Amino acid sequence: MALASWDLSQLFVRIAAGAAAAALMCGVAAAQATSGPPVKIGVTYPLSGPQGAWGQLMLPAIEIAIEQRNAAGGAGGRPLQLVVEDSKGTPDGGVSAMRKLVQVDSVTSILTIFTNVVSAQIPLAKQFQIPIISPVEAPGLVANTQFAFAHSPLVTRSLPGVAEVWRKTGVKKIFAFYPNTPVVKFIAPVAKAEAARIGAQYEEALFKLGDTDFRGIITRAKEFGPDAIFIMGHGTPDEGSIMKQVRELGINAPLYGGCACMTVKSYRESAGPAANGLVFGGFKYDKKAAAKLIDAYTKRMGFEPDYASLEAYDMINMIADSVVKNGSTAKGIRDGLATLKDFPSIGGGLVTMQEDGQTIIPVGVYRVKDALKAEFEEITP
Repeated sequence: MALASWDLSQLFVRIAAGAAAAALMCGVAAAQATSGPPVKIGVTYPLSGPQGAWGQLMLPAIEIAIEQRNAAGGAGGRPLQLVVEDSKGTPDGGVSAMRKLVQVDSVTSILTIFTNVVSAQIPLAKQFQIPIISPVEAPGLVANTQFAFAHSPLVTRSLPGVAEVWRKTGVKKIFAFYPNTPVVKFIAPVAKAEAARIGAQYEEALFKLGDTDFRGIITRAKEFGPDAIFIMGHGTPDEGSIMKQVRELGINAPLYGGCACMTVKSYRESAGPAANGLVFGGFKYDKKAAAKLIDAYTKRMGFEPDYASLEAYDMINMIADSVVKNGSTAKGIRDGLATLKDFPSIGGGLVTMQEDGQTIIPVGVYRVKDALKAEFEEITP
């Protein structure tokens, strides 16, 4: 996934200020409530490059999780400490960052992200016997190792709820838009199968990431005569541009999505009012349940966190709970993650880890009331 670049200088100022405040607060909390050597948690997120905005948006949520956990006594009375390395969003960058975190900084667990990076890091996780956890959505990616875990709803979990909306509203013709990347290999078959399940016709088109004019493929969609438009990819602003151009070319069919990308600031802004009314399925995001993160994040960044930030917040607490249960060694954390059960997600609901290393995670179906104001309503439990 990648986000459009926006005012990164302003964002870096916000992150730096937030980090300084977090460090001060964490230090005070740790002095009051924790003791002993810190439990070091590594992070290999992109902070630069085309995908850098993702890491820059998620890192504050991780810092807040550390801050709040330390204020509550840390992990078994020990403080948590972050060690962050920029993966640059590339396999080589991810491997280099992971080697440094393990061999130099002696971390005993790592948060990471993006399928291409995680795929390159899995052999190292096996070699070092260090658990890594990420929000990757590629089915089966972490299934063949005991040291890699994933915390994110697969499309096989999020899309059936959207398909139920199709069924209940009598949708008969669905046109889907996907990026021309490997992500289509595991999204499109699920969408096509769900369309077949409800007896709807299905057609699709691929778009090129970075393009700005999608009128050619949208004309194909218009000729198909859809009564539902499904858009899903990497959570990039391209998808928002497609929504706008769909409306500009006179297609009034309802819009649907298969992930909670609409909670991401740049994604919402790229779509604007064209996304109002869109129905999407994805990570459960109960704002009341997530209030302690939302309030702290908004104060720090000036806007609400997206679903990926909630996932990252969860992962810090999963690791901390594993330390409480099994100790701070890499094996103890690995065993804790592998046996995770009924973990309370910050987004609401309970999370359980499956044998294949993928969490069973609460999902919801939402309708966008106002994209620019980040107002959504849950329409399916």
